[in-house]
Amino acid sequence: MTNYAYYDVIIVGGGIAGLYSAYQIKKLSPKTSILILERDKRSWLGGRMNNVDFQGVSVVTGAGVGRKNKDHLLIDLCNKLKITYNEFPVKKHYSKTLIPIDIGKIISHLKSKYNKVRDSQKTFKEFAEPILGKDVYKNLLICSAYTDYENEDAYETLYYYGFDDNYKSWIALGIPWHKLVEKLAHKVGMENIKTSSNVVGIHKMDECECGFLVELSNGKKFTCLKTIIATTISSVKKLVPGADNPNSIYQQIHGQTFLRVYGKFDKASNEIMKREVPTQTIVPGPLHRIIPMNENKGVYMIAYTDNDGAKQLKDKLENNEKNREFFCGLLEKSLGLPSNSLHLKAILDFYWPIGTHYYEPLRELFKDRNQFIKAAQYPMPGMLIVGEMISRKQGWTEGALESVNAVVTKQWIDWKC
Repeated sequence: MTNYAYYDVIIVGGGIAGLYSAYQIKKLSPKTSILILERDKRSWLGGRMNNVDFQGVSVVTGAGVGRKNKDHLLIDLCNKLKITYNEFPVKKHYSKTLIPIDIGKIISHLKSKYNKVRDSQKTFKEFAEPILGKDVYKNLLICSAYTDYENEDAYETLYYYGFDDNYKSWIALGIPWHKLVEKLAHKVGMENIKTSSNVVGIHKMDECECGFLVELSNGKKFTCLKTIIATTISSVKKLVPGADNPNSIYQQIHGQTFLRVYGKFDKASNEIMKREVPTQTIVPGPLHRIIPMNENKGVYMIAYTDNDGAKQLKDKLENNEKNREFFCGLLEKSLGLPSNSLHLKAILDFYWPIGTHYYEPLRELFKDRNQFIKAAQYPMPGMLIVGEMISRKQGWTEGALESVNAVVTKQWIDWKC
């Protein structure tokens, strides 16, 4: 093709979707040469799926937990790679400052209404708010502790979002994400992964149906027969030819902010937190939910929030006395505690400008979401797009794995264009 280094497949993005794509290729076709190009440094390989130490406690950067009854691909991958995980129940507890509603009953009611207007091209908010009224709708947002479904296709939210995770008890899987990332990287081979490599352009080679020139921000270039993009929708819109066009299918997929803030309390405050936050606790206000991480060490996730909640807190995340006092005030208000009853010794944040994705209401060009997803995963010959953003399980690791399995096949790998 040129004098630039050549690989059969170049994968853009070293998160779970990129690593798993490479793992699948190595498993299905060991002789296929691959290269993963990851924008961030080595310690951030895995993207949102990682763990770090905070005050002697291992905390998650973005991926959350697995679900025993739903995440079958994730469980299978962990078992194959001999990754040990633990099971624990997830129960909902509501702060005394809010009045819980029956989310299951509300969703069932909305489904019954939606079935009568199945062809409605509305977001969840456009559909649900007039039926429920503004007050009940607002309380639904608070009690579900997420807002990441508001602007999504109403059908996707009602039938594929997994609202039951937000009000039922279920069994979660505590997965050491950093070990899963390390094991996948080992299977792929670190020699096939280049970190601190920011891809700024993917250009079609003129002389063949497949074939791409991949350009980095530092001027380095590589060539490949095929490429897989495993990033966020913002990168897709920059890298895929034509994806920034207003009529592009990718304009119907959107990213949204997510934020986790962890806090370390002093001994007296921890006794209060043990009483008020015995388990995952949903609260009003921008914090959304508070989760015990290690009660013995006084470490809690003090905010697990998205969209407007995350943006409200964005400028209060530096670990200094002023910001710690700010979060204490929010916690006291959210939990109905007296002022100055809580004291934080340290905070740590993980702010994701794009932490998850959602779909706009389906346009008339596609008969159903599966047809849309298939079209979006194959933008052109020799190119694939994978990740939770382009699955029926958006926001979950399972969705990323599902998207890879759908398209990274022996047939696609062996296809010579």
